[in-house]
Amino acid sequence: MEIVKAKNLIFSYPDAQSPALNGVDLSLEKGDFCLVCGRSGSGKSTLLRLLKKEMAPFGKLDGTLEIGASQIGFVNQNVENNIVTETVQGELAFPLQNTEMPNNRIALRIAETASRFDLNEYINEKTANLSGGVKQLLALASVMTVRPDLLVLDEPCSQLDPVSAGRFISTALRLNREEGVTVIISEHRAADILPLATKILFLDEGRGSVFTSSQEFANGLINSDNPMAEILPPFTRLLSGHPLSFAKAAENARALKPAPAAPEAQSSPAITAKGLCFAYKKGGADVLFDLNYTAQAGKINVIVGANSSGKTTLLKCLGGVLKSYSGRVKTALKTAYMPQNVNTMFLKDRVSDEVSDGGLLEKLGLGNLLSRNPFDLSGGEAQRLAIAKALDSGAEILLLDEPTKSVDAAFKTEFAAILRGLCAQGKTVVVVTHDLEFAGRFADNCAFLFNGEIVASGSRREFFSALKIYTTALSRLTDGRVISLDDAEVGV
Repeated sequence: MEIVKAKNLIFSYPDAQSPALNGVDLSLEKGDFCLVCGRSGSGKSTLLRLLKKEMAPFGKLDGTLEIGASQIGFVNQNVENNIVTETVQGELAFPLQNTEMPNNRIALRIAETASRFDLNEYINEKTANLSGGVKQLLALASVMTVRPDLLVLDEPCSQLDPVSAGRFISTALRLNREEGVTVIISEHRAADILPLATKILFLDEGRGSVFTSSQEFANGLINSDNPMAEILPPFTRLLSGHPLSFAKAAENARALKPAPAAPEAQSSPAITAKGLCFAYKKGGADVLFDLNYTAQAGKINVIVGANSSGKTTLLKCLGGVLKSYSGRVKTALKTAYMPQNVNTMFLKDRVSDEVSDGGLLEKLGLGNLLSRNPFDLSGGEAQRLAIAKALDSGAEILLLDEPTKSVDAAFKTEFAAILRGLCAQGKTVVVVTHDLEFAGRFADNCAFLFNGEIVASGSRREFFSALKIYTTALSRLTDGRVISLDDAEVGV
């Protein structure tokens, strides 16, 4: 039975120079697990929003789109926007309150759902007090209370740490495999999803290609030298046969050898934190406690850690957005802070008016969007504009909170080259991220934030080789011998 059927689907935003979707064909059967991928601005979010009429964007729609689902659940990439009530119990009850279900049945459905999603311990919690990972799991649980037969997930893991992201994807897969829920998911960090997909829709400038084999899709990207091959696991690109699963890659992982490490240039501190203590309210729990941190000048410095470990708080303290109650931040350089919610940075009605240096917009792939309203951009496009604004400030220290969130895999390599170019000019970059593949490939120095303190720091290779979970796929595969594509030599 077809749940979704699109035929020659064309969608255009008002005043857009070209359609966001330009002749997309797609057929999803009951029980399909479909991955939608493509570059930022290729139409992924537009397509997913069109599947649920309450989320559909305003514009001109041509072609046919038939939805055979009686109930549709939608979870988007912005964790905060998914939550609409103050308590966990209220969030689970909210979708049921517009139904004719009696109160005793609603209570039973809430109890069943909370147990099924391991939310029992949070049932009386305020939603504001939850970590990002638990909030996103709650959002999924909430839409599942009405038992949808189609589940639409738009970048649901973009703000989650690797453990929380893995838990979320495992839950979605279980709903698909055990209960027959049709899932369509867009996700830039798709390496773990690819082997699970029964169908893949690859969007390129609004046009779609459908694959029914993950291996066929991977082989096609690699053989055509498509920049979007960056979406594949690094071992897929390195090993013969292009294995997609970790288990298959492990069979010939011995072929991967570490390349000689380049000598590390010494650098002076650009910004330091000494004995930093911060709490959001007087007498409240410390988010940061006696924290010491140093970012090296002219380097890409990365901070990783779980959701709610204090990474964003630290970045805001370094940039003077927040003031600690004890300790101090020392720097003589101008800083610029880019928040996770980049929409808060936009003040103008046109992209071209947000940044004084038009060359930056061209370099970041926004040259054809100059007349667009910043709030009409896709998630990845908005992220690029925010990066351009941070660069345009002329700051010598850039503090970037999840800068690769919603950015496609191919652009991450381009973005890293931009950051390295800035470092070569003497600027310093501090990045907070859950994107361990990006950090493991492009960082110079890394630090791990846990329980309000920096518990470890070091050079990229040294740092990630000591970790087993918060590390890269290649590091897990080779027990820390090889960290990234750039560190690997292939030979038997």
